[in-house]
Amino acid sequence: MFGHRRERRERLEAQQRWETWSATHVEPSLGPDHQEPAAMPVVDDFLPPDLRMPTREELAGILMPHDTPLVLDGEVRACSECGAYRKWIVASTNDGVWLRCRAGHEQVEPRLDAAWFNRTSGPITEQHATYEECLRFLGH
Repeated sequence: MFGHRRERRERLEAQQRWETWSATHVEPSLGPDHQEPAAMPVVDDFLPPDLRMPTREELAGILMPHDTPLVLDGEVRACSECGAYRKWIVASTNDGVWLRCRAGHEQVEPRLDAAWFNRTSGPITEQHATYEECLRFLGH
């Protein structure tokens, strides 16, 4: 209770000091020999377009292998159809984060999101035209 009045008074005094200073402050002149810095030239990206990787927003989905058991909320995540609990393919799409076991069973995992995927995955290193091509590349 007591501190509020004092804080309000201190803020008011600080504001008054600022207003007094800013009303009397004059910027010094830069002098006759002052030159503005030269404008920086606009440089296009150093990579030619055919060597650039697309951004994550430009892709239909991103896949990564997850070979070790996936522990969520203290439990090991297992496939609901076959019971597999390692060697996952984790896919991040606009529909959420999906898990694919070695047997090919796919299921969305609501406890995972794009932020988890981005923290866990590395940079994009390969690009494939189809989902199946990417699965083959990852050994599935």
